[in-house]
Amino acid sequence: MANMKDAGILIADDEGGMRDLLASILKGCGCSKISLAADGTRALDLLTRESRDIQIAFLDINMPGLSGIEVMMQMAIARPDCFCVIVTGNSDLRNVMAALELGARGFVVKPYNIKKIADILAKYERESAP
Repeated sequence: MANMKDAGILIADDEGGMRDLLASILKGCGCSKISLAADGTRALDLLTRESRDIQIAFLDINMPGLSGIEVMMQMAIARPDCFCVIVTGNSDLRNVMAALELGARGFVVKPYNIKKIADILAKYERESAP
């Protein structure tokens, strides 16, 4: 089973309060290697150039630069091993379906709650198990 304490995690969200809230929840779940990005362009840089040890990426759909969906589409080619989770304040079914069809491994509607994030981490651990 994957060890969450050692998993590199990216939180990409243009809202600082949402980044901080998710980081706090993740730390409470035992995660410590957390990187932050305020826009899609920075998120893609972190994922593809700077920090190849990121295994899980929480990507907000609506961000400046590149959207979470655009980042995820590029990740499918550059880092197909990365577990991408789309986050948004809009649970519109079209958003959910588009994200899942493009390869999102999870979809979280803001505001974050501990149970939903713990469920995503458990799914990552199950799917990463040898």
